[in-house]
Amino acid sequence: MSTTARSILSILLLILLAIPSGCSSIRSPRFESVGVREVEHTDARTVYSFAVTATNPNKEPIPLKQVTYTVTLNDGSSTPYTFTGVRSPETTLHTYAQHTFELPAVFDITPDQLAGVIDYTIRGSTKYLKPGKLNEVLFDSKISVPKAEFTLRGKVNVDQPTQMTE
Repeated sequence: MSTTARSILSILLLILLAIPSGCSSIRSPRFESVGVREVEHTDARTVYSFAVTATNPNKEPIPLKQVTYTVTLNDGSSTPYTFTGVRSPETTLHTYAQHTFELPAVFDITPDQLAGVIDYTIRGSTKYLKPGKLNEVLFDSKISVPKAEFTLRGKVNVDQPTQMTE
């Protein structure tokens, strides 16, 4: 068999394998912001940890693989503070279950630059693995990498940094 014929056959096989996974009834996980706390601050930076709860709306477990996110602190000034990160939630969402994980964010701000209660927004996406051996193969080969997008909003009281705020 020629190289061209083998390539075409491989592509057709991958397409046929991908069709059943495209018809899957697996729904994306949902996310909710449940709080924020200050982890550390120095003269030059402040570190916050944002608690996020993921919910699995399915009867099959869903492993969460990677979260890519941007956190924006907006104190009403013309230039909001932002942080972008990538993190592994290191969890599998069990059947109809929830799991809370934390997303850290480091800001180049001193403790005296912010005061009171300020708004935050977390925008991101989570790569997750749909159930089934075929979906594992498609995920590992980067043919099918499902993502759940999210936008979360809340408030943080920078005057009470150790207290978890919703």
